[in-house]
Amino acid sequence: MHDTPRIILFIDASRGYGRRLLSGIARYSALHGPWSFYRKQPSYLAHEQKIDVRELRAWRPNGIICSIAQARELQRMRLPMVGFDPDTYAGKIPCMVSDHAAAGHQAALHLLGLGHHNFAYCGFDALRWSRVRCEAFCRTVEAAGAHVHRYESAPDAASWAKEEPHLQAWIQSLPKPIGIFCANDDRAEAVIDSCHTLAVGVPEDISILGADDDANICSLANPPLSSVRIASDQAGFEAARLLHQMIRGEAEMAGQRIVAPVVGVTSRQSTDVLMVENKEVRKALRFIRENANRPIRVSDVVDATALSHRSLNEQFHAALGGSIVTQLTRARIDFISELLTDSDLRIQEIAQTVGYEDDRHFARYFKRATGLTPQEHRRKMAMP
Repeated sequence: MHDTPRIILFIDASRGYGRRLLSGIARYSALHGPWSFYRKQPSYLAHEQKIDVRELRAWRPNGIICSIAQARELQRMRLPMVGFDPDTYAGKIPCMVSDHAAAGHQAALHLLGLGHHNFAYCGFDALRWSRVRCEAFCRTVEAAGAHVHRYESAPDAASWAKEEPHLQAWIQSLPKPIGIFCANDDRAEAVIDSCHTLAVGVPEDISILGADDDANICSLANPPLSSVRIASDQAGFEAARLLHQMIRGEAEMAGQRIVAPVVGVTSRQSTDVLMVENKEVRKALRFIRENANRPIRVSDVVDATALSHRSLNEQFHAALGGSIVTQLTRARIDFISELLTDSDLRIQEIAQTVGYEDDRHFARYFKRATGLTPQEHRRKMAMP
C-alpha cells in the first residue's frame, strides 16, 4: 500500500478566501508531503455536485478537508477531518474560522485613521458572522466618540430587486462624507454600484471598505475596493498540519479551532480620500479623479462645480492647503506613475494619453513634480 496521504479536498476555489485556504494546504503538502488529493470535478464536466460516499471509499482516503455542512455528511466514513465554517460551529470536528471581531476592529481603525467623523456598517442581518463584525466595528468607533449608522436589510432581502432600492434609500439618508464598512467584498461591491446609480462620489462622499480581500472582486470594482485582509492561507496550512497529526494518531478530533487571523487592510482607491466637508470641493476632487487620464484644465474642474474659479480656489486652499492646480497635478502624476509602473506602454504613448504631443515636454513636467524622469521612475520601481 502506498504511504502517500490521500486527502479528500472539497474547497470552493471560486472565492479568494477558498483559494487562499488551498494555497496554505498546498504549501504544507509541498513541505511535508507529497499528498494526493481527491477534488470534485469542475462545473464544466459535472453539473451535479453530489457526494458519492461509495466512490470516495473506493479511493481509500486517509483524511478529509471540507465545509462543516459536507463534514456532517462525510462523518460516516470515520476518517480524520477538518472543516471550515463562516459562522459558528460547536461540534467535535476541528474547524477553520475567521477572526470576525478582529476584522471589525481593524476596519474601524482604518476608517478612523482616514479622519472620518461619520461611520456606517452595511452587512447581512441574518448571518452571525456579519453581526460579529458589526459589533466589533461599532465598539471601536463608539470608543472614539462617534456613532455608527447601521443598515437594516429590506423585509425581503433575498430579492435584489427589492433590496437594491432599500439600500439606495439608506445611502441617500447618510450624512456625508462618511466611511462605510461592509460585511464582505460582495456587500461592498453592491454599495459601490448603488453609489454610481445615485451619482454619489466614491471615495469623495463615501469611503467604502470591504472584508476578505478577494482580489478579483476588489479589482473589478470601480473604483478598486479597499478590504480587510484575512490570512486564510495560514489557516489552511495549520489545518493541513492538524489533519496530518490526526492521520498519524498524534492528535484527536476534539473541536479544535484554527483561526484565520486579520493581518491588515489592503488599501485601494475606494478609501483613498482627503476628508473634506465642503461639498463643492468634494465634487471637484471627484471630477479630477475620474478624469486624471484626460488632459483636463483647471477651467474644466471649475465648470464641474457651482462656484467661480476664485471661490473654488479659495475653498481648495481652506480645505486642502493648496490650489486646484496642485490637486490636479497630484492626480495626473499619480495616474502617470501607475502607468509607468504597471503597464508596458512606451513613454511617448503615456505622454499622448495625458495630452502631451512632445514627450520631452512631458518628461520635464514629470521631473518637476517628482524629481525623476519617467525612465528613471520606471527603473526605480522595477528594482527588487
